[in-house]
Amino acid sequence: MSPRELSPERLEAAASWCLELAEGPLPEERQSAFDAWLEGSPDNLAAFERSSKLWRQVGEAAASPELVDLRERALATFRRRNQWRWARRAVTGRVVAAAAALLLAIGGTAWWWQTSPDIYRTGVGERRVVMLDDGSRASLDAATEVDVRMQGDRRELHLISGRAKFDVAKDPLKPFSVRVGDKLVVATGTSFSVEMINGKLRVILYEGRVVVLDRPVGGEAAAEVLPMKGGEESVLTPGRELVVGMSGQSQVQLARADPVRSLSWEGGQLVFDEEPLSLAIGRVNRYSAQRVELKGAVGRLRVNGVFNTGDVEAFVTGIEQTLPVRVIRQREVVTIGPQ
Repeated sequence: MSPRELSPERLEAAASWCLELAEGPLPEERQSAFDAWLEGSPDNLAAFERSSKLWRQVGEAAASPELVDLRERALATFRRRNQWRWARRAVTGRVVAAAAALLLAIGGTAWWWQTSPDIYRTGVGERRVVMLDDGSRASLDAATEVDVRMQGDRRELHLISGRAKFDVAKDPLKPFSVRVGDKLVVATGTSFSVEMINGKLRVILYEGRVVVLDRPVGGEAAAEVLPMKGGEESVLTPGRELVVGMSGQSQVQLARADPVRSLSWEGGQLVFDEEPLSLAIGRVNRYSAQRVELKGAVGRLRVNGVFNTGDVEAFVTGIEQTLPVRVIRQREVVTIGPQ
């Protein structure tokens, strides 16, 4: 039978059986009702198989070792608990396969939804504002990816790439943490930005208080407050920026930050004030498919100016007119090197 010929009521009934089976073995009377429903019409069988296929497709979206193990155990349990029932009745092998696939998918899907984060991404040249479940707000810069987990007494985020500003809903009992590489930025209620660029973590605090920790890689050992040179702890105060290498024992640097300039990207502009050329190019490249690359030792030259995000030509022209560099323009790549 064509899937288009199945009535909405029949599909709804199949979905209800799927949900009921997901909760565990059926009581004797419900198992009898389920068997009778399957045998009552070929359309019921088709609806159940379609529901099984849907669950299977969702479950196959996660192929981690934990999920594979869970699905295998679900199948074994299903066979043990239901073998006598299916053998007692003259039910087709297609139904057994569909039901087994359903149990596999249900087990995998439950595990997947309980442990998977919410993933927010922006593409090149795209910006996005996301309201999180706890009332916090995340502003994502271009070419950024953030994973978010809100579970119990934890608010855990992972900045995979790019830059994001967080306006954190106050909740002293639920620290708000952002992991970047082997570093952890922890806050309770505050406003700050976190950026991953050129192998470094850059954290700017606008309001409140955050602390940056060294987080052991590959384990849950207690993190330690990241020390500065001379033993000072890297606890930020508003209007300050922390810069540290993404991994290893890198020296921490603290500097003053201009809130207006540092957040210009939210308004579609990039403002550079004595910015190293290498850092400026890293930010410009988030907004255009045409990339700018450095050649030779010109990355330390300082850049000044205000540019619209995505306007690579204006940026390159400004560099060309103010710095001792040579620019080679190609269709997809612009190379900036020494004269």
